Amino acid sequence: MTTAPFETIPAWRIARLRTALRDAEQRGADPDDGGHDLHHRALQRRFGLGRGRTKSVPRLASKAKTTRKGRSFPHLKLVIIWRAILNCRPPAWRQGDTAPFGSIRRAHDQAVAACRAAGLAPPRYRTVYVLWHRGVPPAEVPAALRDEYTNLKE
Repeated sequence: MTTAPFETIPAWRIARLRTALRDAEQRGADPDDGGHDLHHRALQRRFGLGRGRTKSVPRLASKAKTTRKGRSFPHLKLVIIWRAILNCRPPAWRQGDTAPFGSIRRAHDQAVAACRAAGLAPPRYRTVYVLWHRGVPPAEVPAALRDEYTNLKE
């Protein structure tokens, strides 16, 4: 694409300029492209931005990221958090109900104490809040809680 029309740009050509700038940035991401035919400084700058982004690619995390919804928590931590939530929730609670004042804070405090006792990183308040309002624990959690309960009865 020629760069001559970009010296002074009428407003009706702005879409064409954006396209040229986007193309220059995408060309910068291509390691085989040298960008020698880009004569306008804005195109060269965008080419440099694209080239810089490919050089500074963020490294993948060494461990899996956890989600605030608890999908990738260790099983023990998930059981601890849900045990605290179910202990502090009213028995007649249904998804969509508001939490009684202070109950989420109590559940968070119980989960933090239990996680620290188990040698696990304590959950954030936000994690307990989201799980509380999600309503239903994953299928393996009630089974683990039932097993604990039957072991206590024996």
